[in-house]
Amino acid sequence: MMINRTCEPSASFNSTMKEAAWTQTSRLLEESLRRHLKVTLHLAGAGPEQEIRGFVTVINTYLEEIKFRAEDEWLWIKFSEITSAHT
Repeated sequence: MMINRTCEPSASFNSTMKEAAWTQTSRLLEESLRRHLKVTLHLAGAGPEQEIRGFVTVINTYLEEIKFRAEDEWLWIKFSEITSAHT
């Protein structure tokens, strides 16, 4: 089950992320959710790019966000903040 359609970015989504990169990222997010696979996310925000490591616990396609467990904290991260992901 790939989230490329159900989790397709809206018009407000970061336009610099190419479709192929998002497809790869969405597969990795789903893999993390299904197998509790730890991933590293690179996030863009108001400041410099951040890097966090953990695993996905929820994918909310309606609100276009994931719930991410990093260390001892839970974070809600918008799709538009994710610039890349890797294992």
